[in-house]
Amino acid sequence: MPSQGRAVRTRAALVAAAEREFAARGYAGATAKSIAQEAGAATGSFYQYFTSKDDVLRELAAARQEALIERALGLVEVAVPVDAATLARDVRARLRAVIDAVVAYHAGDRGLHAVITERRHADAALDAVIAAGEQRLLERIAAVLTRWGHTGDTAATAFVLLATLEGTVHAHVLGRPLFDDQRLTDALVEAMLRIALPSKETSWPSSS
Repeated sequence: MPSQGRAVRTRAALVAAAEREFAARGYAGATAKSIAQEAGAATGSFYQYFTSKDDVLRELAAARQEALIERALGLVEVAVPVDAATLARDVRARLRAVIDAVVAYHAGDRGLHAVITERRHADAALDAVIAAGEQRLLERIAAVLTRWGHTGDTAATAFVLLATLEGTVHAHVLGRPLFDDQRLTDALVEAMLRIALPSKETSWPSSS
């Protein structure tokens, strides 16, 4: 990692340029040369800081994932009400805020996210970076479930919640949406609420 001011700025410009190039051109279209040109630097400068375009893509993926994780968990890693009815309302509101954040994250840069998703299947190092972040996320979701009073297998439930959220949002934002955002969010909130709260909570106060 560079320490001098000019080197830091050059590297940051290359990372920002790579983000734009991947989003606009896709994985195949973005090259070290095009990234350097977009950053206003020589191709040789790119290779001073990165071994390949996959190298910078891994960095982008890790940074984006970490930012989303901290934002989403910041909405749920808080003290919760003890009363069951109040807990349900509180969890419902927090799940809605998380879903809104995840939808906005995916919709904000569909091109780059599609590249990361595609390359994860082909690049073992990228897959390892994302998988490590997901493991940390699952552990923290499990802790949140415990705080919410979940009495079942919190680790497995955390995985189901994450898979439900990611799979649904991917299909909605990156695929062909069948419903508008509001209708999708309403249904997803209720589905996740029933997964997250203790099984003894068989009826919840209406969201209306």
